[in-house]
Amino acid sequence: MRHEMAATAQDLPFRAFERETADSTRIDAVLDEASMLSLPAAVALLCDSDAFDDWPDATPESGERFLAAVRATLSRAFGARDPEALAEAHQALFQLYDLHVADGTDPRARHQFNPLLTQARALIERAWLRSERERLGLGTAPTASAEVVSALKALWSGHRAAAHPLFDFLETEASREQIVAFFRSDSALNIRFFDLLLYSLIGSRVEVRKELVQNLWDESGRGNPTLSHVSLFRQLLDVVGVGQAEDNHASQLQVEGHAGYNLFMLTSLNRAHYFKLLGVMAMTELLDPSHYEKLVRGCRRVGFGGAGELGYYEEHVTIDIVHAEGWLADVIVPVVEQTPAVGDDIIFGAALRLASCEAYFDALHARLAALEPAALA
Repeated sequence: MRHEMAATAQDLPFRAFERETADSTRIDAVLDEASMLSLPAAVALLCDSDAFDDWPDATPESGERFLAAVRATLSRAFGARDPEALAEAHQALFQLYDLHVADGTDPRARHQFNPLLTQARALIERAWLRSERERLGLGTAPTASAEVVSALKALWSGHRAAAHPLFDFLETEASREQIVAFFRSDSALNIRFFDLLLYSLIGSRVEVRKELVQNLWDESGRGNPTLSHVSLFRQLLDVVGVGQAEDNHASQLQVEGHAGYNLFMLTSLNRAHYFKLLGVMAMTELLDPSHYEKLVRGCRRVGFGGAGELGYYEEHVTIDIVHAEGWLADVIVPVVEQTPAVGDDIIFGAALRLASCEAYFDALHARLAALEPAALA
């Protein structure tokens, strides 16, 4: 029977895909339109279009015009450091990453691995990382596990982001409305964090899984769904009057917020950057406790906390101290001992996280301090 099926298959004529079976005119029209828009508008158009459904490779000519427009924006963004181009690049990258965490019923999900969009994403990622590598000016990373841990602690303790004035402001000066604005700005990344932890488990070394799973168990409420960190944060948003949004308030983010979110997604989605993700995560666990301790004191100063709505931040004040030590001792150390060369990526990821936090904290501090009374109402 198998031989008969094989013979039948061999007898079938080869039918190459004919471009005429796709609506090539419509594909070309969409790509031509995209090449004339700003990068975020172009990406949004392509993500929402059904023109690629039958022929995801598009036409080389139209595709190259779009990619040329991408490269031009990246040259201005990461070459000339033009603020408008930087904002466009990170907004577009945010949209491209959204394809990978979209609900399965979202029509955009069908474009998750569209070759043209994937190529555009890769162009942005490479330009961004190359720019940051040059800008940070990191030296040669250590290869011994103890030295890598010491380097991470030194980066953290000596960086301005570790004791940023934003959190002094939130603790001692900010109004209720300014603190609520902080919560809104914090939403997109906090609500996405469960997924990011899951990415750290994919392809992980056997020796580190206990610590990673413990982090995930804590993040998910240790078996109680009402105590999951996403649930706790959503409860906070409801109690303080922010409420829920389909995009988790991502539309409120500016370039620094997009960049901070994008850093997690870049290192989560690309296997080649997995060890940078470990550095990003380790630095996050080191940063959060002291920041959130000040935030909680500020919240109580203005009358928050009576309904238990500060549970999300209170939990992180205590548990992230444990997580930070766990990441260093039970994730970073065994990984570096197995593969000393990855110390460079781990430290680069940590430095990227510190730099993105500093930029985000600076911008958010300025925006909160500048809010007019009408905007606070």
